[in-house]
Amino acid sequence: MRLVDSSFFRIASLVLAGLFAPGALAAEPTREDQVRAELERQLRAMVPESPSEVQLLFEGFKPEDGYRLVETDFLLDGQPLAVPSLEELNAPGLHRLAVVKVEPGDHTLVSRVTYTNGSWSLFSETNGFLWKITASVGFQSQRGLRVLVKASPAVVPNAPDPRLKLKLTHAVTAEMIKPPQDEPAVAAITPVDAGSPVKSPPDAGTPVKVAQPSATPDAGVKPTTVVSVTPPVERTPVATSRLRLQVTSKKPTAATAFVRGTGEPVKLVVRSAPGRKPQDVPLTAGAYTVDLIADGFLAQTRQVELTAGAESSLAFALVPAPKATQAAKVLEDHIELPQPLSFDEKKPVPTKASLAGLELLVDLLVRQPKARLRIEGHTDGREVPPPARQGLSDARARAVADLLVRAGVAPSRVEAVGMGDRSPKAPNLIPRGRELNRRVELVLLRP
Repeated sequence: MRLVDSSFFRIASLVLAGLFAPGALAAEPTREDQVRAELERQLRAMVPESPSEVQLLFEGFKPEDGYRLVETDFLLDGQPLAVPSLEELNAPGLHRLAVVKVEPGDHTLVSRVTYTNGSWSLFSETNGFLWKITASVGFQSQRGLRVLVKASPAVVPNAPDPRLKLKLTHAVTAEMIKPPQDEPAVAAITPVDAGSPVKSPPDAGTPVKVAQPSATPDAGVKPTTVVSVTPPVERTPVATSRLRLQVTSKKPTAATAFVRGTGEPVKLVVRSAPGRKPQDVPLTAGAYTVDLIADGFLAQTRQVELTAGAESSLAFALVPAPKATQAAKVLEDHIELPQPLSFDEKKPVPTKASLAGLELLVDLLVRQPKARLRIEGHTDGREVPPPARQGLSDARARAVADLLVRAGVAPSRVEAVGMGDRSPKAPNLIPRGRELNRRVELVLLRP
């Protein structure tokens, strides 16, 4: 019995010694620790964690490189972005396209740009050529990080095909987001006496002291703190652009205008009458396509670039539509004009007598806004030596594409390709056959 008692007391002594050993029990938080923990919690509530941000940049060619940007289209996760004007993007240097707040996770940017050769030379193989380049890049975003995505074109040395001479690349980097100056942010934490009065907020832009509530401190506890917060500064509203539409015709006519570009599409009725003032359309700055359709008249289209707070004008002169027998027809995706575009020997530009068909071609493209056009140039078998036939056929296709762009068709809807003399339409042995072979084929590309 004594052995049991002595063993019990020895075990109890060891347990008590372990319980009261240094570090065996967590020290109870002091009043000061509780006040600081509560303050930190309130600070986190006042200044939440920064969201994810994506900043899109673009750096194009220098003017001396000889390439000019004629069209852009940037899509972030399938949504189009409003970007600066072509005039701004053609200027040298780095340009900021957009700054977008996004949710953390995976994202995709698709960039589409169209370049043309800015220097005109009849003997250049890329004269009037349009490079339509598409590239995409995937990246991840996290809270508190800013992802920088830069798109930039480049020249491919020794490209086997002129159509592959230009390419588009993306560079992705990331940086920490710093609190913006015009949003609430912790500026300083200064100890003050507990219970000190808080003055009324001064004018905007002056730091405002916000007292944090706390329980009455015990003796020896440090006083509460004050957080200095800068109120948000009002942003200057973006000036609205204005598009002035003028429609003229011999008789009063009502036409329908479709305005597509930045923001939601706009559909409106524009009336033509002698002395009628242009119709104003308020829009945000950006690039727009304006299609005009009126019963009994040929449809027309224009491209316009609006700058913030500025006015731009577009004038349409309605042209009566021809009879059905004189309209453009589509047979198995090939467009047939009542008078085909024809070319003189060794000439890349269509003859003036055959240019009337371009209005019919524009009318067809406007009435099928989702379709695109491929222009295939051809030569006969004798007009130039064999090595030069490919270049001449390219020039003919590009010349027709350029005429359509000047008529208002978006460059992205037209592509040009040369076929040389590989697909003759008639024998090259007789003059009439060679005349038929000097041509362009018009192929309608439907989605």
